[in-house]
Formats: sequence, C-alpha cells, structure tokens
Amino acid sequence: MRLQRSLLQIGLLGALCLTGCFATQSGDSRFTPNVFTSDKLVRRYDRPINVVLPAVRKTLKDTGTLTAEDATRNVLTARINTRHVWVKVEQDGESENISKVTYQVRTDSSFLVGGRNPDIRLAAELAEDTFKNLVEQENK
Repeated sequence: MRLQRSLLQIGLLGALCLTGCFATQSGDSRFTPNVFTSDKLVRRYDRPINVVLPAVRKTLKDTGTLTAEDATRNVLTARINTRHVWVKVEQDGESENISKVTYQVRTDSSFLVGGRNPDIRLAAELAEDTFKNLVEQENK
C-alpha cells in the first residue's frame, strides 16, 4: 500500500514536471502540457517591414480573423478555425531591408487531447501565403 502511494506520488510529480508554459510573440505566457516541441517558424523576406506587414495582415484576414494588432511590437494576433496565431514582424540584424517574420501557431486548449499543441503545418501555409501576397503587391 505504501509502495503504491509512493509510486502514485512520484508519477504525479513527474507529470507536473513535464508541463510548463510557452511564450507568445506578444510576450504573454500561456500554460501547455506540451513544452518539448517547437512551435515557431521563422522566415526572412528581402523587403522592409512597412511592405511585409500589410502582406501578413492580408494573409491573416484572408484565412481567419485578425483579433489584435500591437503596433509598437509589430505583432499580429489572429484566430484561424480553432488555432491561435501570433505573427511578429521585425527588422533582421543583417540588413535594414530584410524583414524577419516569426509565425507561431497553437491549437485550442483541450486537456482531453493535450491542448495547445503546435501546428507547424499551418504556420508554413501562412508563410507561403504571405510570400504570395508580397509577390502580388510587387506585380500591381
């Protein structure tokens, strides 16, 4: 009986140690039971921020709902189906004309399925759509 209780306590402690938080692009911290997988996709575009930001905004509006925009940090927040999306546009350290765009996508919080899992596939689709919008802007 004592051994079973000790094993149960060790198991619960181990499960507690494997959970944690993840930081969003806007600087917030959220709880997740899945902390060991990467949830960010970084792309660099050979265009300045003032050209890339409208293309990202159009991509998010076309695929989902734009929920917030932080103009000081250049962070856009959106919902696409049941996914939470954060996109940060910043100047790359190498050059002023290169923009670094970080896409972060997580699923909705559902502890039955192990919620807030990363969705890199959707982040890659958003990066591809952003590039298409940049090319479209250039060809107008």
